[in-house]
Amino acid sequence: MHFRTLLTSLLLLPLPLLACTAYVMHKDGRTFIGNNEDSWCTQGRVRFAPAADGGYGAVYFSSWTGHPYVDWSDQIGMNEAGLVFDGLGIQPKDAVAQPGKQTLYFTELSRRLMERCATVPEAVALLEDYNRSFLHHSMLFLADANGAYAIVQSDTVIVGNEPHFAVGNWRMACNTDMDAVPIPRLQQGRSLLAEGVAPTVEGALSVLSGMRSCREFLGNGTFFSTLFEPDSGRVHLYFYHDFEHPVVFDLREELAKGLHIVDLPSLFPPNAEFQVLQAYRTPFHQSWLFWGLMAVGGLAVLLGFVCGLVVLVRGVRRMLGNAVQPVWPQLVVGIAMFGLVGLIGVLLMMEKVFYFGLGDVHPALLSLPFILLFAAVALIVAVRRSRTDRWSTVPALVLLVPVLIGCAYWGMFW
Repeated sequence: MHFRTLLTSLLLLPLPLLACTAYVMHKDGRTFIGNNEDSWCTQGRVRFAPAADGGYGAVYFSSWTGHPYVDWSDQIGMNEAGLVFDGLGIQPKDAVAQPGKQTLYFTELSRRLMERCATVPEAVALLEDYNRSFLHHSMLFLADANGAYAIVQSDTVIVGNEPHFAVGNWRMACNTDMDAVPIPRLQQGRSLLAEGVAPTVEGALSVLSGMRSCREFLGNGTFFSTLFEPDSGRVHLYFYHDFEHPVVFDLREELAKGLHIVDLPSLFPPNAEFQVLQAYRTPFHQSWLFWGLMAVGGLAVLLGFVCGLVVLVRGVRRMLGNAVQPVWPQLVVGIAMFGLVGLIGVLLMMEKVFYFGLGDVHPALLSLPFILLFAAVALIVAVRRSRTDRWSTVPALVLLVPVLIGCAYWGMFW
């Protein structure tokens, strides 16, 4: 496996289960499909792709953090027949590959559905030809102009046509008790739908806005929202949980203009909360920071290995009765470099720690920045006491200090 492919796979494994939500309602002959796309992306685009080879044209909504190894990804879309797809993260579960079936990954598979299918039953039938084992921790939500819907997972397909249905980031089974799903915003949307809202844009929007996310930290949450009228082809787009400034597209009119891509944030007036998110520096948004941490991690491995050899050699010489210098500085450096590499691994592969903290991965990780801080203090003492060990202690401090400053900036000490 090539390095880029391997690293991409590692980065995609622990994607956070952000609270995306979606729903469909069909009442009095009208259908509305709403989607809240929650992410920490800072770049988005809208792509209008006209029909080709007798298929259907469609609009796709994509997002990107700016991370060098995570590409643009279509998150939501609707074709001119009124079929809508949405991708949602769910709890991971391994699935057995299906030999003999073609494998298309999420973006390619969703585009094929949009190009070839007009309804949910057609889409479900087409999916039978494809291997879905790659849906390790994600699912497809499909809905159409008739109000039919489907949930497609690696090992389960659930279809229905109730007057209304809502989903969130939860792995579904045929016997799932929806009332027990622990996603408050999903339950709020379900309650609104059950109470009965008017089959109008305003009524549908009340459900969509009630299921949005706006967290206290940086105001992060829903990156963009879509409200589809699949029977008329109208698309209502909202940006960064602001439902006061919609942009409305007529899909057929846009497709008549030919293939074109629009920068999503540029369609809307300045959004103060989004500007704060843009200014927040993480390795998932700035490639220089990603590569800087990668370099620090690589140098930490090398320095830790050398210090380990020194400790081993000095230990053997001491056992042979030879006089040797103390090994505690190199021992501290080795332990610090081991912890530093572990912390960098978490910072490069788990985006959620920059918003929810290290404890959201595991409570034990909360102590890691403090351990490295204490190690840095011990190394400063060693530098002041001994000149002979500075070959290891000074480089260790050079590697530790920038990462500790980053931990302070990301709020990992409080």
